[in-house]
Amino acid sequence: MEFQFLGTAAFEGIPALWCQCEHCQKSRKIGGRALRTRSQALVNTDLLIDFPADTYCHLLTHGIDMANVHHCLITHNHSDHLYPPDLEALINGYSHLQKGYHITFYGSDKVGEMLRPMIEGILDKDGDGTCDFCEVKAFSAFAAGKYTVTALPAIHDKKSGPLFYQLTDGEKTILYAHDTHYFGEDVWEYWKETKPYFDFVSLDCTNSCLPLTYVGHMGLAENIQVKERMIAEGLANENTIFVCNHFSHNGIHTIYDEFVPVAAEKGFLTSYDGMTMEI
Repeated sequence: MEFQFLGTAAFEGIPALWCQCEHCQKSRKIGGRALRTRSQALVNTDLLIDFPADTYCHLLTHGIDMANVHHCLITHNHSDHLYPPDLEALINGYSHLQKGYHITFYGSDKVGEMLRPMIEGILDKDGDGTCDFCEVKAFSAFAAGKYTVTALPAIHDKKSGPLFYQLTDGEKTILYAHDTHYFGEDVWEYWKETKPYFDFVSLDCTNSCLPLTYVGHMGLAENIQVKERMIAEGLANENTIFVCNHFSHNGIHTIYDEFVPVAAEKGFLTSYDGMTMEI
């Protein structure tokens, strides 16, 4: 299974639009891996995770052909993870689609409230069933093409319908956990019952090395706690790849080159835009 980080930042991106903080000014100067767009990921060539406003930028930067993408998991309805207006590009004339092309979006009821009106409008104009929405529930496995996906409840803004996802192709299993606080006990209990083994784990590290003073995201300290518990409970081991992802410019050691050695000391890789992992 191939996994690619297309964007690796929180809402503001790094650098943020108007920001003159030390991290943003330094990232502008350094460029390269210090620049982060809003979070999105691609599994193989056919499954996206999230659909932010930076999707078009990601397609250009990383050479992705959306005609190959048939499934898109949406974590929640915040604009840095879901930007419905870009779905208008599915309308005939804006795009000349391959015959029979279809993409399904998956997410919570709150995600559906945002997506369904846009999809219905597209179908009214187009009429050929180019896209649809599938509402998913926490702790319920569902098929997305060749993948078996399970949505898990995220601890984030409840009004956004937050979920995070585990998925498997039958050989490898990955966990993509953004935007969420340290997982609730209901998630740990579910894993005790189902006993998955994760080959790859991407964890929300919005706070990087800054002590966490709010609920809704994690930092490196919480990532370490998650990793230790996953290993202790047999959900992962020394062969599991753990990655810190989803960074804000408001943290400490937020710049890529600064964070890499700090994370590596704790057994984590540090994501960057375009980073590709063979799992």
